[in-house]
Amino acid sequence: MKNAYHNDIMDMLMRSGRDGMNVRRLARQLYNLHSGIFASDVVYGQLYNQVRFYLYYQSRQRHSPFLHLHRGQYALRQDIAVQLDIFIDVPRDEERPVKSVKKDESRQLLLF
Repeated sequence: MKNAYHNDIMDMLMRSGRDGMNVRRLARQLYNLHSGIFASDVVYGQLYNQVRFYLYYQSRQRHSPFLHLHRGQYALRQDIAVQLDIFIDVPRDEERPVKSVKKDESRQLLLF
């Protein structure tokens, strides 16, 4: 079962630590993260139900990273490994060429 908010949920639960986070608070933070003036396709009720059912289903799975603590409270398992993006062949800062950034001094807003 895939969820569009899986990475955001993992990040938020990772920051909350072993105490975990309530589904209502998690859904509220996800809503604030993905809604805006121009994003009208995010509905809080649907997002809340989607997160609630996703975490409930995933916490019942054997190899899931999510742990159900108590009613509506979820956390990450302590024994999960987090994949880090480590780039071995990237040159260090002193080896990289310095790029100069040209600043625009004009005060006009160019629309076209």
